[in-house]
Amino acid sequence: MSVVARGPRRHPAPGRAGADVDPAARPDPRAAPATRLLLAGAALYGLVCAAAALGLVPAGTGRLADATLGNVVELGVLVALTRRARRSRGSDGYWTLLAVGVGAYCVSEVAFDVAEAVLGRGVRDVTGLELGYVVGYGALLAAAVRLVWVGARRWRVGYVAEALGILLITVALAQEYVVHPLVAGGRPSALVASWVTLVVLDALLLAGSVVVAARSGRAWWLPAAGFGLLTAADTTFTVVSLTGRYAPGSGVDAIAVAGLTLLGVAALRIRTPSAASGRSRLSIVVTPAVVLPTGFGLLVVDHVDRLSGSAVWLTAGACAAALVRLVLSQSELLELATLRREALTDDLTGIANRRALLADLERRCAADAPFALAIVDLDRFKEVNDGLGHAAGDELLRQVVGQLLQAAPEPAVVARLGGDELALVLPGTAGEAAVADVVAVHAAMVRSYVLLGHRVHVAASLGVASFPVDAQRPSDLLRCADIAMYEAKTLGGAVCAFGTGEAGAGRTRPSLTLMTQLRSALGLVEAADADCGQLVVLFQPQLDLARDAVCGAEALVRWDHPELGVLTPAEFLDEAERHGLMGHLTHHVLDRALAAAAGWPTRSGDQRLRLAVNLSATNLLDVDLPARVAGLLHRHGQDPGTLVLEITETVLMSRSPRTRSVLEGLRALGVGLSIDDFGTGYSSLAYLKELPVEEVKLDRSFVADIAHDDRSAAIVASTIWLGHRLGVRIVGEGVETARTLEVLRGLRCDTTQGFLHSRPLVADEFERWLAARRAGVGTAP
Repeated sequence: MSVVARGPRRHPAPGRAGADVDPAARPDPRAAPATRLLLAGAALYGLVCAAAALGLVPAGTGRLADATLGNVVELGVLVALTRRARRSRGSDGYWTLLAVGVGAYCVSEVAFDVAEAVLGRGVRDVTGLELGYVVGYGALLAAAVRLVWVGARRWRVGYVAEALGILLITVALAQEYVVHPLVAGGRPSALVASWVTLVVLDALLLAGSVVVAARSGRAWWLPAAGFGLLTAADTTFTVVSLTGRYAPGSGVDAIAVAGLTLLGVAALRIRTPSAASGRSRLSIVVTPAVVLPTGFGLLVVDHVDRLSGSAVWLTAGACAAALVRLVLSQSELLELATLRREALTDDLTGIANRRALLADLERRCAADAPFALAIVDLDRFKEVNDGLGHAAGDELLRQVVGQLLQAAPEPAVVARLGGDELALVLPGTAGEAAVADVVAVHAAMVRSYVLLGHRVHVAASLGVASFPVDAQRPSDLLRCADIAMYEAKTLGGAVCAFGTGEAGAGRTRPSLTLMTQLRSALGLVEAADADCGQLVVLFQPQLDLARDAVCGAEALVRWDHPELGVLTPAEFLDEAERHGLMGHLTHHVLDRALAAAAGWPTRSGDQRLRLAVNLSATNLLDVDLPARVAGLLHRHGQDPGTLVLEITETVLMSRSPRTRSVLEGLRALGVGLSIDDFGTGYSSLAYLKELPVEEVKLDRSFVADIAHDDRSAAIVASTIWLGHRLGVRIVGEGVETARTLEVLRGLRCDTTQGFLHSRPLVADEFERWLAARRAGVGTAP
């Protein structure tokens, strides 16, 4: 913190609860050798099969490799899945089901290999050896369902209908256009149905794995690719088997082994995906949108060219399931809409609540159209509650809200913030016009109300703030309107606009006392108390990364209060701004900082260390500021080029001609200008183009996370690149770890500042710190 008043620092949102359903199932550090061994076995098996197909090895080698090496690789996959299933906790049985499914699949694979070895040819009939496939695919489908719909038990009937619709329409298409033609061609119906069913189940597993991968991250494309290879293998096997061209050891099984290998690698290397966090409106209606047109199309075909009876019944069942899904989807959407409306509505009055108001303000600020916000507070509301009971208080609120809705001009928004505090949003108006509308509303609502047989006269205090004149963010706008409302209360119930008169000056007696003491600490008045404390200027070093040397320091102010202890800027700067003390405070800090900097040693030759001092919004409205700064530089014998004045983005957003004139005057003086907290405003790039700045300070909310947050690192890297292209120096503030420093160094950041180098120090400590660093003795205390 420095001279400029700042809002609370923004921190990255904590990770989403439940982001990893299986926190115990983290990648095993011992998994790398097992993964390499599994991949090596699969690769060797594939090479042998390829060599056999090309005739590069003796006849029968492919069949032998399939019966031995292929089964060994499948056994390795089963071991990997079983091991993962034993380690997993909280994954809803996914890995266990996957291990059971692959195990049953492998049993049938081995059974077929043994039968083919005995018969000396491929098995072309249904023999019961397919039972392992049936059990295996049942378990695999159950695993897919648990992943795709984990946490989705609330509307289970709808999900069952959705799955049933997809399954039935898929089976109907396969029955009519695959099974029926093949059976009609003389192939055994049981054999055709069994192998086509495997392909259909493969396709469903592939679709489910793709859904999981799209939701859970890149690593989960491994099992998706595995199921894709299984689908390709079973499809190829079905075609060659039903056409009579299948021969054991021909290499078809190598595709299936490759798919299973990817499942084993996935078990060794990745985590369980996150739980479903909800579905979009589009995803809810996808199944009806696909199944119903397909089903109706099949029924139309049946009308022209008769389909098989089973295909017709399957299609009818699919359409019925899709209709159930559609009806349930409408019910879910209506329920969600109701829940959303209830979450944004005040229970007592039926108007918007605080959450809805904040969302509305965010939208209006983003639209960049003028509007006004009024905070309404009922005077002596507590007396109504205490004297007539809470039921009377509730009735009063309902009647006041009704009066507000009648009196407010269209399309105003009325919301309840809590208790007896209401809010009124007036779109399309600001300034004096908004105040006039609010005065009319105030006149209409200040009247007598009948509560439980008692007539009660109610007064109200209203504070008005306008966007974008008074503030540009919802939180700041609410604060400004709240300050104006407190000023209205001091007047006994009226309407006050923020920024007129002495809004906020009479909020509380402690505030007035504190500001009187601040005036004394600044030497503006004689101290009423024996000791009002003193303002202390601290210095935090800034390091030039290219030279690995100190290049300057930022001046930071603290108030050593005799009763309250050391106060940070956040605890008194807002009040100082409202009481018109920022000009005096900035002058005081500049004077003390320049006096201390006059004694600093030069960096190299005659080049002095830079001194950074913050300016506030009111400083930039002072047309005499350039002359004052010039006087202080001359007084302390300082070169203007050694002074850098920092301005926050929120100060610049008003784009006031007066502010622009002050900035140009400072730049003409030779003083450097820096944009502080860069990246937290709304039009950052425009400032670099339009304003005469030579330095940008990256906000600590980005810098602190660059070592472990790719998004923050990307923002910082692109900002540094852009700044260098525009000839602007980049300062990274909030550097607290060596890793953060190394990342910034790698991104070619010019200067860094933070606790890693030193905490803010008083002038004497800073000079000792400088001397110790140059002598290589130590660092700051």
